[in-house]
Amino acid sequence: MSNFDQQHLSQLGFVGFVPVRSPGRFASQIPSSPGVYAVTLKQPTPEFLAISGGGHFKGKPPSVELECLDAKWVDATETLYIGRGGSLRSRIDLLARYGRGEPVAHQGGRYLWQLAAHDRLCVGWRVDPDPVGSERELLEMFEHELGRLPFANLVRGTRELVLA
Repeated sequence: MSNFDQQHLSQLGFVGFVPVRSPGRFASQIPSSPGVYAVTLKQPTPEFLAISGGGHFKGKPPSVELECLDAKWVDATETLYIGRGGSLRSRIDLLARYGRGEPVAHQGGRYLWQLAAHDRLCVGWRVDPDPVGSERELLEMFEHELGRLPFANLVRGTRELVLA
């Protein structure tokens, strides 16, 4: 495995790596501090679903064409998405709720929910007083090492910090 597997993320200070679909079980482990998080999957070849299991935020269906997903896939890494939050616990909870089909504001990473193996996604996190700068740095590192953004990152993260 190349960089940005769970071992590499651990070396970068990430902890946790709990199932995304049930972070409530692990809520006491996830700090409410600001920080960055990464969604990982140990799966060499992706299988995509035609219809996403993600929420319809503001009534918008989250599904995209399978060709789009295939073109966005990054081989040789377990990291599929890198995000940030003013409260890691709240932001990871929103990610999980969106993945369970709730219409909540977490469209970042929405491609995750078209993976057939979305029930095996894990999330690790790192407390960081500058989540915006750290997310930018991690995305730049990822892009430098693997030639593109992670699979489910659609933007470079230039927006302001979301407090949830």
